[in-house]
Amino acid sequence: MGNTQTRKRMSAKDFGYIAKNTAFLTNDIVEEYYRKISTECSDGKMEPADFQHIFKTAFPERPQDKLEKLAAEITNKNGKIDVVSLLMLIYLFSEGSIDAKLGQIFNLFDQDGNGNISVDELLNLMAFFIEIGEGKNHKVDLATTMAEMYNLGDSDKNEKLEKAEFIRGMKGHPVTNKILQLNKIDALLEIM
Repeated sequence: MGNTQTRKRMSAKDFGYIAKNTAFLTNDIVEEYYRKISTECSDGKMEPADFQHIFKTAFPERPQDKLEKLAAEITNKNGKIDVVSLLMLIYLFSEGSIDAKLGQIFNLFDQDGNGNISVDELLNLMAFFIEIGEGKNHKVDLATTMAEMYNLGDSDKNEKLEKAEFIRGMKGHPVTNKILQLNKIDALLEIM
């Protein structure tokens, strides 16, 4: 997922949420980091050291050795980390409620901003989400899990997953709900 798409979807509400629910102190500091990432990571990928620096700024209480292991786990074969992975992890580890975290994640993956998540958008989200919760070598059938989660959420059966439906589906599926319960790097590393 490109950085341009992420940049188009980030709003003042996103900065406010991050500032309120992490150790970033103000919207301005969050925005400053965001501008830096947007400029230096135009391809949507970042260096592991940059990931660690930003994550440590957001969550200073996280142990450095665990943070290094986390960065190593999510680094791709080209030695980079997706910026979207950073944002997703910031939302997952933030102090907000599960519904608030999922609302932020929904906004991040609603690429066209139309208020619902398409199957393609859901596929991108679920692939990363399942890798976080089950590890890189997981045996979870992505298509089955995605379909089950989608059906749990789409209660009106209009084939559109709106934010409330997305939240309901993510909380209601055992695979995704397990991931939502993680709030410590140790717990995440045990799975990875």
